[in-house]
Amino acid sequence: MQDVLWKCLSTGLVAGVGAVLLQYFWGVLKKWLRKDLPPGPCGLPLLGCLFSMPKNHHGVEVFRMKYGNVFGLHMGSRYVVFMCDFDSVKEAFSQDALLNRPEEFPFKVHEQSQGLMLINGPLWRLQRRFSMKVFKNLGVTTPAMERHIRAELSHLIRELESLESKPVVPTTLLTPSTSNIISALVFGRRFEYDDPERIYLDQLIEVIPALAAQAAAINFFPWLRKLFVLFRVGACERLRDALARREDFADSKINEHEDTYKDGLVRDYIDGFLSEMKEHKNECFTRNLLRGNVSTFFGAGSETVRSSIEWLLLTCAAKPGLQRRVHAEIDAFLQHNQSSHIPWSERNQMPYTQAFIWETMRYKPVVPLNIMRYADTDVKVGGYIIPRGSIVIASIWSIFHDKSFWGDPEVFRPERFLIDGKTRTLKPEQFIPFSYGKRSCPGELIANMEEFIYFTTILKHFTIEAPPDSPPLTFDEIPGLSLRPKPQELVFRPRLVIV
Repeated sequence: MQDVLWKCLSTGLVAGVGAVLLQYFWGVLKKWLRKDLPPGPCGLPLLGCLFSMPKNHHGVEVFRMKYGNVFGLHMGSRYVVFMCDFDSVKEAFSQDALLNRPEEFPFKVHEQSQGLMLINGPLWRLQRRFSMKVFKNLGVTTPAMERHIRAELSHLIRELESLESKPVVPTTLLTPSTSNIISALVFGRRFEYDDPERIYLDQLIEVIPALAAQAAAINFFPWLRKLFVLFRVGACERLRDALARREDFADSKINEHEDTYKDGLVRDYIDGFLSEMKEHKNECFTRNLLRGNVSTFFGAGSETVRSSIEWLLLTCAAKPGLQRRVHAEIDAFLQHNQSSHIPWSERNQMPYTQAFIWETMRYKPVVPLNIMRYADTDVKVGGYIIPRGSIVIASIWSIFHDKSFWGDPEVFRPERFLIDGKTRTLKPEQFIPFSYGKRSCPGELIANMEEFIYFTTILKHFTIEAPPDSPPLTFDEIPGLSLRPKPQELVFRPRLVIV
């Protein structure tokens, strides 16, 4: 009996191994026969390039140097194509076949999860248009948005002044400040820095990107991901728990809005969506979608803007000579215009400051790898075929550090964005910090406005320095959903501006 059982087990094992090897060599053969696929490593049976896959944007650069600007590799059961030059990204993301997200997506709490980051097709187009309309009606394209940002920023300035030049890690104050901007648009209110709800949200802002980075690789192995979810272990489960808590918070705010909702009065995004739900009772406007959209806007609208401002402040402290040039331009504008602040509408009168902001975004792009896309059909890019079902990732980092275009990308040089090196800015087509095409970031305008107003206002009031006798400041990165600088203390020394 044991002999029979052993023979059955051994036969099954041999058959299983044989099937895996057959599938592997068939994949290798298909790749060899299809000369139009992007170059790349073959990988191992079943696992693909699990042990050699790029862990981050720097890893993608290593592969790019070996295989070229467009390369493909198997990660588990998925074929993944990386694009590392602007021409390829422009060609690819101009095609509707690459508009969708893959089904296996790290930000799905459950199979029914929705929201602008997750949905595809006509529903995505409808929700994007609707959301842009609501935000426009709330005044994001008008001076009202600028007044809202400055009102919130005044709280941050007071907090920084209260430090009396004592060192502080900027993140501790930037997190509640920047997230309050999107909170007011989505929830209709700001939160005091010590509000328990504010602290709870800030903790989620911190933990979700870190867990998303840890769980990224497992999403290329759907069967393994399902096991992790089933047994509630690993970063995937912790990420799902954090995302669920964020959705629960959104639910609680939706409940509050339903209790106080008045027809014809739109106080914020939730009210705008509830109004549409009452008018159009169909699957295009559901509570599930509202919850997902609210979670998406709050998460993306807080994390990336904060990271951008962190890099700006760190760069000022690390490069005091360049900071003095920004100070000089700010002071000259304020004195010439007898103004207490620099309006967003006058940003073109601040060419060096604008160039400094853009160069920081280029030097340290907060989203170095574009969020995954999915190929609905075979797609031709740069002479290669990206097969249907592939996952496509654009490396913004590679585009922003392309020597063939930027010349000296490793050097921080704001003048590259000035036509004559002095007075006029020039933003090249290759500068795409918010991605490219129809699925680029819908919050680009708000983010640009926030960063400009925060940066010029903070620099108007303070000189940013490294603490005395501290180690040299570094540009070391923390991996996550966005690229953030390593936490380092900075000193905000008050300065006097005569207007």
